[in-house]
Amino acid sequence: MTFYFLGFLAILFLAGISYFFFYQSKGILRIEHLLKLKRAYAKRATGPKRLIVGGSDVLYSFDTDRIEQETNKLTVNFGINVGLGLGFLLDEVERQIKPGDDIILCLAYSLYFKPAYSIFSYEYYRMFDKRQLSRFNWKQQIFYLLSNFKLNMTYKQKQFDIAESGSYINVSGECLDDKKKKPLYFPEKFVETEATLLLEQFHEICKKKGIRVRITYPSTLGFNDYYEITYIKELTTYLEGNFNVIGKPVDYLVSQKAIYNSVYHVNKIGQLERTNRLINELREEENYV
Repeated sequence: MTFYFLGFLAILFLAGISYFFFYQSKGILRIEHLLKLKRAYAKRATGPKRLIVGGSDVLYSFDTDRIEQETNKLTVNFGINVGLGLGFLLDEVERQIKPGDDIILCLAYSLYFKPAYSIFSYEYYRMFDKRQLSRFNWKQQIFYLLSNFKLNMTYKQKQFDIAESGSYINVSGECLDDKKKKPLYFPEKFVETEATLLLEQFHEICKKKGIRVRITYPSTLGFNDYYEITYIKELTTYLEGNFNVIGKPVDYLVSQKAIYNSVYHVNKIGQLERTNRLINELREEENYV
């Protein structure tokens, strides 16, 4: 009995080692594909460019091909995935920017209070840059390894048209599950975190390089609760006191007809509304200056 049990443990150990070193997550391969596309488009710039940065909500929200046409500035949709964490996103953007560039950070609310390097950044580093795994303590490594394994076993790839500049296009319909039709989670109070510290450091680096940074809020399904949530009010005060900010959180609350499959993911109706609004906001800035 003991022999068979030890044999089972040995097989389990070898399977775990094989998974850690060789398994290729389809979800992370998708993220890498998006990163390559966006990096390549950013490199096409012959002068100052604009990057709109955030999680997957940015992918759905901004038609960057049209923004580029309307504003005469190469514009990259640098929306990736909120599960990477803000630290990962800022690291990636820092490698793409040059003096004179224009950065608009449209950050999902959880990026401010969740770990700066989160579940999918762990999986990305496991596959492509294992040296970066030192960012995680052993408890985080075990948790993220097991969590990613579970997600990888049930992953289903979504297929969308992707514009040359990196945005999703032609996303039609409403398919938000009833279980997801509820307000987002927010902590009771806003507190500065590792993520906000990295955001401040990124802002300082950009200022020294002559790179403009603005922050705006994500498009999300509207609920009356959001008008009274303390965290949102305190986050707004923090951002307006430390950064140049476009708009207010309530400006980007959308109706269900503009939502696709997540409270953060708009369909083409929501994308048109948000794209038009940003173009107008950018024009108003130019007129003000």
